[in-house]
Amino acid sequence: MKYDKITISGKICAGKTTLLKSLEKKLKWPAFMTGQLFRDYAKKEGFNLEGAEEQNDKLTKAVDYKVRDMLHSPGNLIVDGWMSGLMANKLPNVLKIFLVCKDDIRYKRFAKREKMLYKQAKTRVEDRQSSWFVKIRKIHKIRSSNLINQKNYNLIIDTSYITPQAVLKQVLEKLK
Repeated sequence: MKYDKITISGKICAGKTTLLKSLEKKLKWPAFMTGQLFRDYAKKEGFNLEGAEEQNDKLTKAVDYKVRDMLHSPGNLIVDGWMSGLMANKLPNVLKIFLVCKDDIRYKRFAKREKMLYKQAKTRVEDRQSSWFVKIRKIHKIRSSNLINQKNYNLIIDTSYITPQAVLKQVLEKLK
């Protein structure tokens, strides 16, 4: 196999975690979910997720550099998270996936996941994403346009109108 690691990047509710779980089950590779780490931290510290990310630059750096180190280590690995693809930028053994999805579909997914109205979901997603882009620029000196620049990835999949199984199939084909 050409790749022994996979990174999955994309905006909120583009399907990163769904793909990670499908790949983990199919490939039996270890997985690391950066978003889950932040959610666990927020719960433990009594923050909302936006608060956890905003209040702890040190945690953000620690997670990002942990991902970078994991991607440079031997063995198989699947990572989901915005910075994972960029942390693997020059590594030829890493399949760098970028998931895209129409905004209105992402807002609907978020509303369903968080059990809230569409309008609230849209506001929360946009606010969280905007503050995250500002934070990444501050911490890593990376512009948001770099994060979503499709030239940084080996495989771009639009998840707007296809099933998670179809997304998985595209990734498995690329791994051959």
